[in-house]
Amino acid sequence: ALIKEKIPIPASIGLICPHPCEDECRRQLVEEPVSIAALKYFVGDWDLACGDPYVPEVKPATGKRVAVIGSGPAGLTAAYYLVLNGHQVTVYDAMPEPGGMLRYGIPQYRLPKEILDKEIDLIAQLGVEFVYSIRVGTDISLEYLRENNDAVFIAIGAWRSSRMRVQGEDTPG
Repeated sequence: ALIKEKIPIPASIGLICPHPCEDECRRQLVEEPVSIAALKYFVGDWDLACGDPYVPEVKPATGKRVAVIGSGPAGLTAAYYLVLNGHQVTVYDAMPEPGGMLRYGIPQYRLPKEILDKEIDLIAQLGVEFVYSIRVGTDISLEYLRENNDAVFIAIGAWRSSRMRVQGEDTPG
């Protein structure tokens, strides 16, 4: 519960984090730094394997709708906190599966996609709707999302595409 207050996908992040905090950890003055990334992975993985993973309480519905563009780490995190606060959230992604660069940029041996899938499934169980293989600017317009939602969060991350244009400028897609 404590870790998921700050990180909605701790097992995935724990595996890939370059752990810069360990360089500054004061514990190394005594023996060795605390391995925060390894701890987050261990607890996240244990939680997923326990059969009854921790799912935080969702606040009552606010009646507000939010579209999130992109299902990478930023989009997943935004969707997680928005749904926990009672908002109706739909995540749109151009790719056929969620995760952004966590899925498509990090190799399987470094981040097993089964772990990522389990953590994304927990976010979906909270009530987040995912729509895949839909490119904003081509398949659906940003204007449509603005008109049909109270807010739009754009989390397009590391992708780049000249096919998506927002207000006439090339934008990562």
